[in-house]
Amino acid sequence: MMANKEMNNLLDDIMIEKIASASVSELMAEFNITADEIQTTQSQFLNSVKKHKQQLKKNRLKDARAKLELEKKKHDSVDVAAFLAKKGKDAKAILIDLLKQRKLPENLTVAHREGKEFTDEDANQIIANLVAMGVIDVDDKGD
Repeated sequence: MMANKEMNNLLDDIMIEKIASASVSELMAEFNITADEIQTTQSQFLNSVKKHKQQLKKNRLKDARAKLELEKKKHDSVDVAAFLAKKGKDAKAILIDLLKQRKLPENLTVAHREGKEFTDEDANQIIANLVAMGVIDVDDKGD
């Protein structure tokens, strides 16, 4: 039974290869079809491929949006005040400690402040971002 299935698959592959490599005139003669029928079939095939491609793009976008929403929820759930209270330090002190311990990501950058003071709110926001990114574990007892 298995040999028959393998033989049928091999024959199918040979037929597909023969059809794919045949010229249009050969196909028209072999299958008794017109050029219009070939164009119609080709158009239907291309439309089908286009629809599947569009659906794939929509699915990727839907997945990306879902991941973004998950990240937003993770970011929104950060309780910086409770974290700071637990540590007994302000955000600036924690950032300095992380910098000294080299626990900040190497590619982390902070926007140029144009001579403005770095506020506590700025530091709190950076802490919230680092928690959301997973750089700071708010449940870590060893920190």
